[in-house]
Amino acid sequence: MSRFDADSDWWEKFGLRADASKPTGPYEHRLARAAHDVLRAHPPTAFASGDGAAPLSLEDVVALVDAAAAEAKREHESEWERDAEEQRRVGWEKIEDSLAGPDADDQISIGRWAGISRGEAIAWCWNLFQYEPHGFVHPGTEVRARALNSLRAGDIPEVFGYPERARELKERGVMPREYRRYREALGSKIAPVPLAPTGE
Repeated sequence: MSRFDADSDWWEKFGLRADASKPTGPYEHRLARAAHDVLRAHPPTAFASGDGAAPLSLEDVVALVDAAAAEAKREHESEWERDAEEQRRVGWEKIEDSLAGPDADDQISIGRWAGISRGEAIAWCWNLFQYEPHGFVHPGTEVRARALNSLRAGDIPEVFGYPERARELKERGVMPREYRRYREALGSKIAPVPLAPTGE
């Protein structure tokens, strides 16, 4: 079996880095540099197979890593699609429930949702949280979590400009159901919304 190319960092062939975390000071940097130099000067000639068979070459292990990465990617995409389908199902359920509720036609008279019915406001919240998401960077993450918990509790959060966006869409003749159908027809990516209350 051929020895690895000593003129390069052999572990980079696997997409790895010599140090996972950046040294915090001169002493830590010196330690990391020393370890790096030792590893670079002593590339392995082969890898154990793990099952008692013949040792594996660099090319063999790179192929195994690539295959494992491809499988992980397929699993991730499959899980994401299942999650997205569940998000779509729950979103439709929440919208239909809000528009069919006993107080769905009650007009909101105060606050930023004023002039929109309660059912429509809740439906718009679910649409916009899923298809026009905000709040994935601190402190927005806390605002998003609190707003979603509030929405699940039956309140109508006034966050991220959603009342104004809903009013803009309504003035253009777009209603919650039509908006969601349009987004689905476009194949728009749906943002993850925790389906149970989360810590704030």
